[in-house]
Amino acid sequence: MSEALRLVLFGHPVHHSRSAELFRACQEAGGPRVDYELLDTRPEDLSDAMDALRAGRWDGANVTIPHKLAAAGLVDELDDEASRASAVNVLVRRKGRLLGANSDGVGFLASLEGLPRRATILGAGGAARGVAAALARKQVVTTVVSRRPDATSLVCGRVIGWDDPSLAEEIHGSDLLVQATPVGMHPNSTECPKIPLDAIREGQRVVDLIYRPWETVFLREARARGARALNGWPMLVHQAAAALDLWLGPGAGDGLVAAARVLESGDPKAPAP
Repeated sequence: MSEALRLVLFGHPVHHSRSAELFRACQEAGGPRVDYELLDTRPEDLSDAMDALRAGRWDGANVTIPHKLAAAGLVDELDDEASRASAVNVLVRRKGRLLGANSDGVGFLASLEGLPRRATILGAGGAARGVAAALARKQVVTTVVSRRPDATSLVCGRVIGWDDPSLAEEIHGSDLLVQATPVGMHPNSTECPKIPLDAIREGQRVVDLIYRPWETVFLREARARGARALNGWPMLVHQAAAALDLWLGPGAGDGLVAAARVLESGDPKAPAP
């Protein structure tokens, strides 16, 4: 590719994102040339930003909080993963039309070592929906914890509220617990989801989709209880590789995972500035 791929991230906020750094590392390792812009996009400006993408200001886009659900309603077409999740994290521009895609679920599954039998997901936003849809596709019994369980429609089996009396039992009985809310994300890194933490058990797999800070309060609490804890960095890497395949064709993201390992060997565990 002679010219750089012009990409943008729509989100509010976006300053915490390491996506630009990740794609730059891939380029430096011999991958595709990418110009990656972080665009802080307020909800009321999302439609105009997507129209600018349609018009050719960028070649493609990522979508992050809080826009993944809204973007699904503003595209011209949804791929199968985005349709299942009703959420979009990748926008592909094709002849002035926008395809909404979802690489979150694919990225999450790629970050796991083996599938769980039963999972509980904290949150029902865009990232949670991508993960829930991917787990449901693999026949994993999944419960999602939502602020509005009566109004939350997902492809997974069960949705409960944060105050549901069965929450502790659901957490304790799950092989996998996924923290998919922004609680604890930089700069509010002292926060922790309000769940019965003692329901987390030794040997349980716990994933916090946040990667900045590298270790959230939630992950520290999980590790203190003997859980096998993982942050959101591996998912970020694998969903970005899948996004490159969507923008440039199969195999375009092959080098990104290796480039990320080099980047990770630096200092991503250092406290966020």
